[in-house]
Order: sequence, then C-alpha cells, then structure tokens
Amino acid sequence: MSVITVKNVNFKYPQNEKQALSNVSFSIEKGSYIAIVGYNGCGKSTLSRLICGLEKPDSGTIEIEENNRIGIIFQSPKDQLVSSVVSRDTAFGPQNLGLSAGEVELRVIESLNVVDMLDRASSSTSALSLGQTQKIALSGILALRPEVLILDEAVSMLDPCSRKEILDFIRYWHKCGNTIIQITHDLETLEDADSVIGIEDGKVFFYGTRRAFLENEENVKRICGEPLKKNKVARTEAQDFWSKREVSLRLEKVCYTHEKSSKPLSKAEVKNGGEVFAHGVFDVSLDFYSGTLTAFTGSSGAGKSTLLELCAGLLVPASGNLFCKVQPVLAQQNAKAALFEPFAADDVAFGARNRGILGKELVETVKQCMNRAALPFESFCERRTFELSGGEQRRLSIAGILAMDSNIILFDEPTAGLDSRSRNEIMALMRSLANEGKTVIFSTHKRDEADFADREIVINSGKVVSDSLNQKVVENQTVRGNELSKLEPSAAAALIQTLKNTSLGLSRSRRAKKSPGEKLPPPLRILLFLALFVCALAAQPLTLCAIMLLISAIYCLFCGFSLRKLFVASIKILPFLLIFSVFQIIFHPALPDEIRFTSWKWFMITPSKLIFCLATILRTDAALACISAFFVSTPEYDLMDGLNFLLTPLRLIHIPVRYFILIIEIIFRFIPLLVDEAISILKTQAIRGGMKNQKGKLAKIKAAVPLIVPLVIQTIKRSEALADAITMRCFK
Repeated sequence: MSVITVKNVNFKYPQNEKQALSNVSFSIEKGSYIAIVGYNGCGKSTLSRLICGLEKPDSGTIEIEENNRIGIIFQSPKDQLVSSVVSRDTAFGPQNLGLSAGEVELRVIESLNVVDMLDRASSSTSALSLGQTQKIALSGILALRPEVLILDEAVSMLDPCSRKEILDFIRYWHKCGNTIIQITHDLETLEDADSVIGIEDGKVFFYGTRRAFLENEENVKRICGEPLKKNKVARTEAQDFWSKREVSLRLEKVCYTHEKSSKPLSKAEVKNGGEVFAHGVFDVSLDFYSGTLTAFTGSSGAGKSTLLELCAGLLVPASGNLFCKVQPVLAQQNAKAALFEPFAADDVAFGARNRGILGKELVETVKQCMNRAALPFESFCERRTFELSGGEQRRLSIAGILAMDSNIILFDEPTAGLDSRSRNEIMALMRSLANEGKTVIFSTHKRDEADFADREIVINSGKVVSDSLNQKVVENQTVRGNELSKLEPSAAAALIQTLKNTSLGLSRSRRAKKSPGEKLPPPLRILLFLALFVCALAAQPLTLCAIMLLISAIYCLFCGFSLRKLFVASIKILPFLLIFSVFQIIFHPALPDEIRFTSWKWFMITPSKLIFCLATILRTDAALACISAFFVSTPEYDLMDGLNFLLTPLRLIHIPVRYFILIIEIIFRFIPLLVDEAISILKTQAIRGGMKNQKGKLAKIKAAVPLIVPLVIQTIKRSEALADAITMRCFK
C-alpha cells in the first residue's frame, strides 16, 4: 500500500526562473526505507517540503494516506527549534497533541535519551553546538511519534559516534513499521535504504532498488564521488616534510570558558533549571606550520569551533596568549548566517574591497575566488544569496574567505552538508592552499577527511588528547619571539561576547546558587513583580516614590541582582530622563503663586515642577529595578510555568490562552535567534576586515550600519522558518 504518491509534480520558486522540480512522479510504500539522492541544489529539499505540505506544487498531485503523521528534520537545525530551553523544545510537539503532563514528560525523557542529550535537558538551546542542535531538532520530531519520518541531511553535522547512534535508532524506528525518507548523498546512510530515488536538475534520473543503484558504478560515482586518498607523505616521511616548515601560528596555554547548564534530567527537572558549569578550551598549547593541512577532530561540543574562533581573534582568551605571522581568517560553520549581502558576487567582494581592491582587479578577484570555491562566477555572480541551496551557500562563504588572501586560513566543518563532488572539490582546494605555503586548519567529523590531512589533532572536553605530529620531529625548530606577533582580538570581540552573554541570560539564570527570589514558586514570583512594578509606576508624591525606590532596591537584593549594576544602569539612562524632564518642565503647569526660580516666556522653573521631575526619575528607577530583578531571577521556563498557572481560570472558561503563551515563548526564542544572527554577521564582517580602525562613536555607528539590512532580511527568513517549525510540530 502506498503511503505517499507523487504524480507529475512541477514546482518553481517565485523569485527563480529555473524550475526546481519538473514532472516528478513516484510512490512510497508504507513501512519502506527510501533514500532520495542528488547533488546540492538539485531539488531534494524542495521535494521534502512539498511532501510535508509546506509548499504547494504548481501542477501535479501529492497524495498522503490518512492517519499518517509526517515529521521532518530540516537541513538547518536551528530553524527547527521553537523554545529556548532544550526540554521545553522537545515537549512542544506532544503538548500540541493534547497529551497529559505525565505522557509529555515521558516522551521528553525518551526522545532526549535517544539522541544522547538527556544531560542537556535544562540547557539553553542557543548555547549548543551545531551538532548538538541537530540532535535536539531530531528529538523534538521523535516526540511526535511520526509514522513518516523525513531526514534532510539530518546526520551531516554529527560526530561519528552520535551519527552511528542516530542511524541505529532510525533502523529501529523503521523496523517498528514506520516509513523513513532519507535525503542524502552519503553512501553510509544510503546502505540502509530499500529503494533509491535519484534527482538531478529537478528531474528523476533513477527510481529503483538500492541494489540496482549500487550495482551501477556510474550512479555511485555520480552521487557519492571518489573516495579521498589517505595522506601518507607527512606521516611516513615526517622528518623530511616537517623540517621545511615554519611556525606561523602559536597557542600558549590558552583557556576560554563558556557557561552552560549540565545537570542530568530527573522527572522533577523537565521543567526546572540545572547547575552551571564551565566549558570551552583549557590549557591548549599548539604550534601550526606553514604549508600544512591540519584537521581538528572530536565529538560535537568538544571545543573545536571555540578553538578556531580563538585563533581568528573572535574570542578573547581568559588566559594564555596567541601569536601569529598574519591575521588568520575563518570560514564559519553556519554558512547561511555568514552571508549578509543580497547578491553572491557582492558578498565575496566585501572582504576584498576592505583590503583596498577596486575596479577591474576587484571583479577579477571575485571571479577567481568563486571559481576556486566550485561556484562558477558566470552562473552565480548575480544569484541572490538566500536563494542558494545549503551547499551553495557554504561554498559562497568559503569564496568570501579566499578573497581575504590570508596566509592562515581556518575552516569550521567546511564540508558539512556538501555532496561528495563538492566535498572533494573543497578538500582539494584546502590541499592546494597548503601547497601554496598557507597554513590551513579545519575541523571535521569524517574519518577520511582527517586521514587526508597532514596532521590530526583530537579535541575532547576542551583539551588536546591526541596529536599525530610527533613533537620530536620538530623539537629542533626554534622560533624567535620577534618572528611572531601577538594576536590581538578583533575590534568586534568584546561586542560579540556581550551579545553572547545577553543571549544566554535571556533564556536562563546563569548562577549556580539561587537567590531567595528564585526559590519562590513561579506564579508567586510573577505576582510579586507585578505588584511592585505597578506600585512603582503608580506612586505620585515624592516621598512615596523614594519609598518605592528603596523597596525596589531591597527586591533587587532579594532576587540576586547587583545594586552596583542597578546604579550603573540608572546613570546610563539619566541623560534621557533629564531630556524628558525638560519637556515636563515646559508642559507641566505651575502652581498658583509659587516661587519662580527662572522664567523665560513659556519656560519656567518652579519648586512643584522640580519635585514632579524628581518624582518621575525616582519612579522610573524603581520600575527599572523591578524589571531587572525579575528577569535576572526568572528564566523563560519559570515565566511560562507561572503564566500557565495564573491563566488557568481563563483556560477553564475556554479562552485560548495557549496562543498568548506561545507568543511569549516565541519572543523568548526569537530574541536570542536575532542576537545570534547579529553575532554571525559581526563575526563575518570582522573576519573580512569590516570592523577595523573603527575609533570613536561616529565610526562605530557607521560600522554598525551594514548590520541593519542583513539583520532585517534574516529576521524575515527566521520568521518564515519558525512558522514552518511550529506547523510541523502540530500547532493549530
């Protein structure tokens, strides 16, 4: 029996003249395991969106058998998360199904356990690595118990151990009678399929059994490409190879820590926060050599991306030093977020233009870099960046980094999500860059890519646990201190750290020890805040305003908010309050026969006006204190729980408070998303020279202007993606 039938489907995106899918037809049997294969941009992801109902075909039909829930794991995992806390994100779908609290809790525990993320249940979703985010996206869909599960490159960003665990579970899910649709170009995931659908340029070129597909060597080579050759030169002829190299980048006892929740989930903690512990990289000392290709390997969240960002100057180490010959550049892991110009060629030109390249030389530089990144200039120069496929966006971000022409180039998961042909082209590109004498460092989860490198460094829990380079081979190579310069953090590093802290603070309390205010039940916490906040705003006499400010200060101490921070915040807003006071002096009427300190036409200063302005300042400070104390002591999950309880009477009379709760939850999720987008844009612009020599407030404001347009575009895109995620989580 066919669970999905696709007949003569055609589809084209409105902004694109090229047909995304052309006359596609096939059927999928219930309980089967189907692999949809093809190059990046061939139409695989578009087909999955049509099957899910997120898009409608221009012509043709797609029939789905009744009572078959479809779950999809998107190619970009961050687009799939709804809540800002891991356990609550997984619970979102089951709650929409109307399940009991006990059943929701059970599904959360089971789903997170499947993806080995149970110990991150109380973590902020914005604090996860990209690989961990992909696991959470999968757990949120598994909690819905879908009969048809579509995986759009769902294991592409996972480390080998996690990848094996997920694939093992998918096999189990299939044996339970569920239908699996695996969108892939990876031979390992292809081997589990019963049947294969091959797509090229929007058309089906193969539709048959897996065995028939694999027996055709042209098909296998067409999709899976040639295997990478293991590099034996640097490891078998080590002395001769490494003796010709010079140190270009040095790390001396570098440490950097993040803050993140890591308390294992208990039944009582599905809704509550855990303890805080530090993670990052610790006591790392490494030398990197010119003309070499080095691979960082390790599990998701091990610290590879953190280490690369430290080397690029995007993070400021807590201790230790970095030295380099030239400023390193970094191709970020999240390629989509690293693109901020509307057109492909303009995005590549951004860095080159900051280097002072203009005119014909700029065009030639952009053309050369796009061609080297396997993105032909003639075909892609005028393409809009947001219309490109995930693989094409990754290659475009690499082209933008090549335009910086640095001798130290860092790549964070450069082949994630790429088809085999594109992957081999990128690996060959990195090899050619190393052969030109550049220092090339990349992170990867793939064994053959690590073997392709000259050197492999294994990172685990932020520490170097293995290094294939025998230090005795290079111990006689000395580098004088004046040959390397100390790596100074980027001008955007401090702002990036501030935004990261803001993003994390929006979703949870960052303190390990709870204040008395945090120990109150969430509903009581909300009521106490509302009472104090309303009283602070309603206070009129100067004496009462002063009393409310004192009470608000006590409330800050009760909630664990520093009075010093409150004082600093008050000083910062004081100029705005003084400007507002001028208008109050103008428009607030004077009392009859009172003293006038000064009078000029309609502007006069009297005792009553001064008292009124002072009361306004005290009232505003009191309200600010209440807001600050409440949000520092009430993370998102407590706020949701408290509102759910307080709005129970409205729910009992059938008022749909669920929509109100969802709006607040989306706001808490969306603000960190936009902060993350701003961070990614800042990182990209800093890497490409857009934040250099920005001294003075006017220069900094001018430097921030390029953030506005891409951030607006990303906001719209994020809104659309979030709407799709909510739809696929059964929200009605």
